[in-house]
Amino acid sequence: MATSETVTESEHLKSLIISTASALWEDKKALGKFLDVVRRSDTFAPLADSMAQSEVRPAKPSFYGVKSREFQK
Repeated sequence: MATSETVTESEHLKSLIISTASALWEDKKALGKFLDVVRRSDTFAPLADSMAQSEVRPAKPSFYGVKSREFQK
């Protein structure tokens, strides 16, 4: 049971990270600072790296297979 709760929490965090990066996309300085904070987590560092290298705004979290819809409109 604890494993499913961890996955759920991870999905929520991933959704929040993707949504926030998308919202900050036009403000590259703020986006960079946000991604630097995300990189402090071993779990989400690869996600932050891929977003930092991307030239296009991140898609909605569901595009990445994130099941949480908490932060989507």
